[in-house]
Amino acid sequence: MPLEGAAARGPGRPRDPEADRAILGATIDLLCEEGYDGLSIEGVAARASVGKTTIYRRWPSKADLIVAAIKLYKAPIDPIPPGPDESTRDALARILGGFTRSMSQTGSGKMLAGLVAEMARNTELAQTVRVGLLEHRRSIVYAILERGIERGEVQPDIDLEMVGDLLGGAVVMRVLLTGGSVTPTFVREAVDTILDGISPRV
Repeated sequence: MPLEGAAARGPGRPRDPEADRAILGATIDLLCEEGYDGLSIEGVAARASVGKTTIYRRWPSKADLIVAAIKLYKAPIDPIPPGPDESTRDALARILGGFTRSMSQTGSGKMLAGLVAEMARNTELAQTVRVGLLEHRRSIVYAILERGIERGEVQPDIDLEMVGDLLGGAVVMRVLLTGGSVTPTFVREAVDTILDGISPRV
């Protein structure tokens, strides 16, 4: 999984940035494959080809390690900005479909599912997940909705955060909770249903 950089250096002897990247990358990979409960320091050490003590010198607990990894995790999303002729409806359907594919194809959906329960017990982890995994995706949706307001396709007084949650929630409910299929048709219908409720009144 892509990471944005190495962890910050702490006191003591200089840290090996390559080892840091290997450990944090292995942590993200195993979170996607095994989930939070299935991840172990032993498994990360084996995947990163380092000793357990190398990890514990940097991060004293599994939770600390996961927080560090998520802070540096770069979600594999590089959305194409809406073209001048692309409607808000089409742009949202395209972006939401891309998010859905990312959750299923990269394992980030399983990673998020495994983190949800622990987030209720660990406030630092919860904040890190919100910023590292969710904030960027939400900002993309907000930008499209703001563009829709400028184009007269969306009511100007909508609550961007609420609409973003409604759009993402339709997918997250199926991917993480109900297990239902998330097809392009479902994504389009979800977008249509929500946009029909926030389109300007005629």
